[in-house]
Amino acid sequence: MKHCLLFFSLLLMLIGKAIAHPMAPGLWAMNEQSPGHFLVIWKTSLKPMPGIQLTPMLPEGCVSNSELAGRKEGTGQVVQWTTNCSSISVIGSEFKVDGLDGSPSGVLFRLKTLEGNSYHQMLTSDDPAITLSAAPSAMDIMWTYVVSGFDHLLSGLDHVFFVIMLTLLVGWGRQLVWTITLFTLGHSVTLSLTALGYVNFPVMLVEAIIALSIVVAAAEVIRNDSNSLFRRRPWLMSGGFGLLHGMGFAGVLSEFGLPANDIPLALAAFNIGIEIGQLLVIAVFIVIWKGILKIKSNWSSLSQQMARLTPAYTIGAVAALWFWQRIGIEPLLAS
Repeated sequence: MKHCLLFFSLLLMLIGKAIAHPMAPGLWAMNEQSPGHFLVIWKTSLKPMPGIQLTPMLPEGCVSNSELAGRKEGTGQVVQWTTNCSSISVIGSEFKVDGLDGSPSGVLFRLKTLEGNSYHQMLTSDDPAITLSAAPSAMDIMWTYVVSGFDHLLSGLDHVFFVIMLTLLVGWGRQLVWTITLFTLGHSVTLSLTALGYVNFPVMLVEAIIALSIVVAAAEVIRNDSNSLFRRRPWLMSGGFGLLHGMGFAGVLSEFGLPANDIPLALAAFNIGIEIGQLLVIAVFIVIWKGILKIKSNWSSLSQQMARLTPAYTIGAVAALWFWQRIGIEPLLAS
């Protein structure tokens, strides 16, 4: 039993190390500056996968006018240029990324017209092209942003870990409902304020504190002190740290973009997608954990304690590693 738990811990730590900074998707943005004339923004990772060379393929009839020098932006390399597509109609035209075969990450395509219409789609190895249709309906926009919020919650392992720690901290029942509700309200407020430009904090600082929030939650689970503040009022932790997690969600939403004419709908749909993802994580975790509890009576008292604390120690250790990486200490220690 001990060996199984040790193997699980090491495996989870290795996974956390591997995806603490997962390969972010590329970005292909086209913003219409004047009728038929677009500013093209092409952003790719500074560390591309070996053998993967991605190239944006504009529709036939689009003529590039200029190319600007590339620049570094965060963890990506950005190149901008202008293109003239006035001789064709972009509606009904195909935009494709060449070289996506075998790539583990995709490229987010985003096009904005002067009329305020927005088109978004993640281009992947399975679906490397998009053919623009008429302006998307409200239902299309809502579905797009619900899926985006859901995908981001499940792919953001730091948010998943925090939700799991909250579940271990308060158990399942009415208190869990209120705790998760306050977490949802917290990240919804800052997600909206940050996405609309009213709040702005350095990304690296936000990501580091998000990792620290997981460490704090794991420590509370390990301490198991019924008199601690967060045990007595878990909503303080979920609501307070939820404000920070909302800024992290907003970072992804800023890359995805908001439709100019449907910002409230898009924000609401993105939050709904995140909430669905949270509930799915909790449901799956509770099913697995209850299955473990059913067989716990056959274990020794030490094994029972290890089974209870292993998730907290493992997740806390992974989050501590992320914290060190995100505040930039790791390179200094290595030098």
